[in-house]
Amino acid sequence: MGKRSLSLVTLVLLFSSCEEYYYPKLESTPGKIVVESLVTNDPNQNFVKLSMTRDFYGTNRLDMLSGAKVRLVQIGGTIVTANETGPGYYIFPETPIPGKRYMLRISYQQNLYESEILQMPPTPAIDSIYNGHIIKKEYVTDGYGVPRLTEVPSREICVDAPITPDLAYYRFTWKEVLQWVYTPPAPPLGPPPPTMYGWNSFIDQDLFNLAGPKQFSSSAQIKKHPVLSLAYNSQFYLDSITQVAAGWIIILDEYGISKSSYDFHEELNKQLAAEGSLFDPVLTQVYGNIKCTNDPKQIILGFFDLNSYRQQRYYLNMGLNENSGVSFHEIFRYIEIPLRGDTLGNRPEFWEYNY
Repeated sequence: MGKRSLSLVTLVLLFSSCEEYYYPKLESTPGKIVVESLVTNDPNQNFVKLSMTRDFYGTNRLDMLSGAKVRLVQIGGTIVTANETGPGYYIFPETPIPGKRYMLRISYQQNLYESEILQMPPTPAIDSIYNGHIIKKEYVTDGYGVPRLTEVPSREICVDAPITPDLAYYRFTWKEVLQWVYTPPAPPLGPPPPTMYGWNSFIDQDLFNLAGPKQFSSSAQIKKHPVLSLAYNSQFYLDSITQVAAGWIIILDEYGISKSSYDFHEELNKQLAAEGSLFDPVLTQVYGNIKCTNDPKQIILGFFDLNSYRQQRYYLNMGLNENSGVSFHEIFRYIEIPLRGDTLGNRPEFWEYNY
């Protein structure tokens, strides 16, 4: 080995032997209570989840708070106590009444926590729903694994919703179910094999979709608010080129929310949208609406969310491009649809058609 090579190896060993990981010293603080809640007029969406925060370097599983007393208090009316169905998971056996005012009350150990008082909004409604052609710009990974900004021809779903003195703010979530069919090749002899009917589901995982009155606007309606979009190219969603798209089932969940809920989720959106950027907002900037009555200095993370709720379903078959004929109609059957699956020979009970 030459002297130059020997010197290089020596330098590499010298620097690698000096490598050491730096762990900054962070002040260890007591865990803070986290309240995650959703209380609606739907019996299946009435829960409170209680947990504790961990230190930055903590590796233990999330500490769920069992044994708390969780109550939904109607102002001037009844008090409903939640049942703990799992560690830190509490469910209310009754639903709130639209127009009535409520607060969340939590007793844990020696402390009492109470939320702000909110009024249950009326059941939300959609005045009109539209679908139209758009060009989305999004990053798509090429054959070399490199993300490239690409224009994706798509169909967008928008809604109109009313603005009233009792309900002016909304939140939307969705589930998209793509129906597909596969026809196996026919054998040289014998009857053709049965057709396979399948479906793939996609659940909303974007930022909170919020809608409310425009600032300085006197309109009595939220106009053409975008909820979701779908690419014409069904191969973005299917597992095989042998599968043929047979229309979408769109399950749209609409929540009537308070102004404070709108502001809270909007702040969370700012936090989530800026994650990883140079100007990340500080997590503690997002404040909830729950306080400890016997120790006001105690910080409680989370929010008491009192929402009205309604689900609507639609069928959309948009063809291959903007020039294709579109079939779009409301579905009045509310059959449970698993995330994905297939059946041989017979269409599933929930299957929808063009008309």
